[in-house]
Amino acid sequence: MSDKKRWIDLSIVGLCTVALLGAVLRSKIVFNLPFINYNHLLEAHGHFAFMGWLTLAILILFLDELLPGHFNKKPVYRWLLGAITIGAWLMLIAFLSGRYSLFTVIVSAFYIVLTCFFSWILIADLLHARLEKTLLLLAISSIVCWILSSSGTALIDYIVLTRSFDAVVYRDALFTYLHFHYNGFFSLAVFALLYKQISPALGAAARRRWNRFVIALCCSVLPSLFLSYLWQDPDPIIRIVAMAGTLLVWLSFLLFIPCIRSLPDAFGDRPAIRFLLALSMGSFLLKVLLQGFTIFPGIGNALFGNRPIVMGFLHMVFLGFLSLFILLFFTHKGWLDGTRKGTKAALYIFGAAILANEGLLIGQGLVILFMPGSILFSWLLWVAGILLLAGAMLIAVARIRTRRLVPPS
Repeated sequence: MSDKKRWIDLSIVGLCTVALLGAVLRSKIVFNLPFINYNHLLEAHGHFAFMGWLTLAILILFLDELLPGHFNKKPVYRWLLGAITIGAWLMLIAFLSGRYSLFTVIVSAFYIVLTCFFSWILIADLLHARLEKTLLLLAISSIVCWILSSSGTALIDYIVLTRSFDAVVYRDALFTYLHFHYNGFFSLAVFALLYKQISPALGAAARRRWNRFVIALCCSVLPSLFLSYLWQDPDPIIRIVAMAGTLLVWLSFLLFIPCIRSLPDAFGDRPAIRFLLALSMGSFLLKVLLQGFTIFPGIGNALFGNRPIVMGFLHMVFLGFLSLFILLFFTHKGWLDGTRKGTKAALYIFGAAILANEGLLIGQGLVILFMPGSILFSWLLWVAGILLLAGAMLIAVARIRTRRLVPPS
């Protein structure tokens, strides 16, 4: 892939920007900052986290890992990655200037068209890359989910343009967008990259275990979407489909457990990488387990109505599962020099900050269930946000040092 260094650098800049926006959001809660609009910043933070960090990083890894050199060196990918990056920064500017406006709709529409065009080219090249069937299923399913997530964005854009705001439709559109990103595009992409890494060492029995897990995981994505619609007390048909989604989600949980034995030696025995792998896969298991429990009305209603727990779940997936895996892969490929003490310290600080952040959000949510909340949680979450920013900045420093010393593999 041409200009690989540049795209890796831009993705790390994206991670630092997401951490900075998160720290400012936490600061707005505990300090008097009247010049900052919290809602605008929150929208900007969420959209840029998806577009400017995770999506860009995953596409870089897809091109580098899954496509042979004569495919990923196509000039069109350089232009498409550039457009993805520009679209992410335009979206950040759009939401910082206002929550929803004609500008945000135009940028969003541009990004939807870009998503479909990129997906069409990438899927065509993946089909010609002679990938193993299990890997191909994960990769293409991931990209298809990326396209499907655009349906939620398009519906929100329609609501904004027509000024026909409906709280139920808007919330369902938002949940559709989040589901196909979190549980579809991002999650399946992680397992595509993971399977690509471990598959050469798999025996016949282990390969069959992974095949069963991958099929269950891919099949769970569409029916489990309906778990996101249970908050509105839907028709029985929606609840039945959601129950099927729950069964598939829990089946994938059970099928993944025997696959775990294939993981420890996949990335070597460096402690920092094993630390990231343990946190990432542990977060995935917890995500899948908790996702299925929303089928029960008492639990689902409590979760959907408890903002700290919702935020804790989203952060667990975004930071604990997805971001840590991307950093793990960057380190494994030598894009972050995992042999340097500075890199190890950065990764440990970032991972520890994620653990602290999750513990505080879940703790705050549980306290709210049984008693009035405490301002102490806001201050502690602010500290966790600063630690996340510090970890991200140290990762950027580690990347600068790596770039000077070690060329990308």
